[in-house]
Amino acid sequence: MSTPETPARSGRRAGPSTTRDDIRRAARELFASGGFDKTTMRAVATRAGVDVALVPYYFGNKRGLFLAAMELPIDPAELVAAAARGPREGLGLRLATGFLTTWDSPESGPALQGFLRSAVVDDYAARAFGEFTSRTMLPLIAAEAGISEDTARVLSSMLFGVATMRYVLAAPAFTRASTQEMIDVYGPRVQAVIDAD
Repeated sequence: MSTPETPARSGRRAGPSTTRDDIRRAARELFASGGFDKTTMRAVATRAGVDVALVPYYFGNKRGLFLAAMELPIDPAELVAAAARGPREGLGLRLATGFLTTWDSPESGPALQGFLRSAVVDDYAARAFGEFTSRTMLPLIAAEAGISEDTARVLSSMLFGVATMRYVLAAPAFTRASTQEMIDVYGPRVQAVIDAD
């Protein structure tokens, strides 16, 4: 308590900081209600009641903020960037391997699968993820992999089609195959799409 002799202290409140969680929660609400395109870092900061400089401090950029808000355990850009390193003729196999091993991994798989299931039934999550994919991920995939955006769109639909059949619909034709068997089937087909670019 402050008195004329002991003025109130300024700065961070005592106790553990909840700033990062407050920003993430506000971002999730705004991405859900307004979509990816309309959500700004300033609006998120205002909703969270923090200085706008803290948003990039904690999350880097809007893509990082979206991934954290949606609780995605990986940055798809990093997965694509890793796959893009190496000869073009092996790109399809590296993309299929990175995608399928990440989705089947006990560390990252459950969160990704849970997010995909919620996006299928939640219009707000679907719209936010759809805008994020269209505006951010497809151009990034095209640039990193050295392919056209049309080809990036075809590859995304192939791989997310597999994810939907394997993890949401649990179609036996997709679930009974091992991760390696799926890679063996999809790697050459993804490469064929790349080669046709």
